[in-house]
Amino acid sequence: MPEHYELRQPFNSFPLNEVKEMKPVQEATTVEVESLPSPAAVNLKPPPKIERNHSFDDDDIASKPVAKKSTAAPVKATVYSVADLQMATDSFNMDNLIGGYIWTRVYGAQVSDGKVLAVKKLNITALPSQSSDDFYELVSNISKLHHPNLSELVGYCMEHGKHLLVLDFHRNGSLHDMLHLSDEYNKPLSWNSRVKIALGSARALEYLHEICSPSIIHKNFKSSNILLDTAQSSHF
Repeated sequence: MPEHYELRQPFNSFPLNEVKEMKPVQEATTVEVESLPSPAAVNLKPPPKIERNHSFDDDDIASKPVAKKSTAAPVKATVYSVADLQMATDSFNMDNLIGGYIWTRVYGAQVSDGKVLAVKKLNITALPSQSSDDFYELVSNISKLHHPNLSELVGYCMEHGKHLLVLDFHRNGSLHDMLHLSDEYNKPLSWNSRVKIALGSARALEYLHEICSPSIIHKNFKSSNILLDTAQSSHF
């Protein structure tokens, strides 16, 4: 409400002695109206034609650039042939099987330079939607991971439709085996070793979740997937 308006102001009657004589209004007032041009004199144009249900031909589509699918970054890892890995694993002999899962199997392998590695073989029948492009993108992402408690990618193979990862080999097996399969040859883990393994695993998860960009979720973190080296350091 503006300041010059006041509510509930009393109404003062208009003084009669101030009423002046009003002049009569002229009844016949003439107004000069400017004549408007006739419709014929206005230059009108017909509306543009609208083509409904317009169809695009091949030239229309070809003239527009097509966005290409982004490709994964080059991988800095050794490319192995199927023959190389068959020789290193004795044709994927069951005696060299060190881990088995629904989607993958892990074999111990000794390559030509004498180094022992782990070969992870992806089950294509269990992952029918896994294409070569998807596998190469997976390899590219793994090759970028560098942490003391993560297994380092050594190489890969995607020859003849095979999907194989070559990783560091850890001789002390899994944490699950060390916790549940203790015998006269394998002593139980000390509390210091258990704390060391727990801290190493936690730091690796922190690296995947907080430092990697974009973040990586492991999805299968369990004792059987945590591998131990000779210094009882954890890797997965």
